[in-house]
Amino acid sequence: MSKKVLIVYGTRFGNTEEVSIKFKQILEENGFTVDLVNLKAKKKVKPNITDYSGVLIGSGIRIARWTKEAKKFLKNNVKAINENQILTGIYVCSGEASNPDERPAVIKKYLVDVFKEYSLNLGENVLYDAFGGVFDLSSTSNLGWMNKRMLRMAAEEDPNIVLNERRDYRDWDQINSFLDPFMRRLE
Repeated sequence: MSKKVLIVYGTRFGNTEEVSIKFKQILEENGFTVDLVNLKAKKKVKPNITDYSGVLIGSGIRIARWTKEAKKFLKNNVKAINENQILTGIYVCSGEASNPDERPAVIKKYLVDVFKEYSLNLGENVLYDAFGGVFDLSSTSNLGWMNKRMLRMAAEEDPNIVLNERRDYRDWDQINSFLDPFMRRLE
């Protein structure tokens, strides 16, 4: 019987969704049964994490904040994670984490500090990481006008943000390797 994994995520512009879909693909290729839930979907699904061998929780970061749905999911499930020692992987996608030198500060700010806020016990059952982001000012960008305007203003000081281009600063080797210890612990 294959082990069941729940992946829940909150995304704003599709970056975290792409990572979550990739995780689902990798897990299924390795024999796991996976339920993938977009926490921002109109049809609300409230999965019970104790029905799963492991859970992955992802959130995009914008204006120094998690998506409210992902943060609420963590807050509502922290007791079950702590008490049941459910294997949990938590990840954020942030433009700030695109720079490997900045990643430790991003991990502290958007993960460790959030874990402290919600009293999540950091033991062997909790894995976490911060992945880079996508800066998309291309003609096919799904950013709204306000977000495009903010990104254009940021482009004046950040050479990684290029007008009229989509730049993906995610390290897919890092992202793919995040699942290795998670899958080993489930086997």
